[in-house]
Amino acid sequence: MYFKFNSYLLVFLFMTLTTTQAQEGSKIDLENVDVETKALPTIFLFGKEYTFRERDDFIKGLLNSQFYLKDLSISIDLEEFYTKRVYRFNHKGKVEVYLKSKKLPPNNKYNSFMLDGAAYSELNVTRLISSIKNVRIDSIQKGIIKRKNLSSEIAKLNNEILDIESSIDQYKEVYDDILLTKRLSDKKFEQLLGLEKLSTLQKNYRVLKRKIGRNKLKMETIALIVVSIY
Repeated sequence: MYFKFNSYLLVFLFMTLTTTQAQEGSKIDLENVDVETKALPTIFLFGKEYTFRERDDFIKGLLNSQFYLKDLSISIDLEEFYTKRVYRFNHKGKVEVYLKSKKLPPNNKYNSFMLDGAAYSELNVTRLISSIKNVRIDSIQKGIIKRKNLSSEIAKLNNEILDIESSIDQYKEVYDDILLTKRLSDKKFEQLLGLEKLSTLQKNYRVLKRKIGRNKLKMETIALIVVSIY
């Protein structure tokens, strides 16, 4: 009976040691895990997911910025999952920002530039970043189409201006010749017609220039990309 008990005891100890060794063999030392194996923040750019190590800094900078102005400049480095190839994304111009499907207004609790609101804005940004689950950058098709149409219209207006400039130069040459001949009595009627035509061309020229200026201003107010934060 004594022997039998010890046999059971030896079997139990052997099983215990074997199990313990097996567990120790599969144990992972998290302190020695390469940083590459840890979860890194990602971002979806035009539907494709990339690793974005500086995502939190990007969101903070975007929210603190005047993202609604044409002078906004974005330059970020994204990394493909498998190839590890780095892709740089650059953008110049205003963007739209959505937080959980709601459009963020220009003046909000994340970008207060008042002295009293700076700490409040910083706290709100920190809270938001800690809760981010998904970030997406997408193009705004309506904005792209509108900008393309305005660009085409500007090109057409510039062509019209070139034609007018050519006509103005021709009429100026005729007008100068009339003045140089000093025979205004013989050329008076022709001179008046030339001045009238020249005046009309110059007026049309100014109108076209104003149209181009307005279209350029419209282009600057169009957002081509949207940053959505969930």
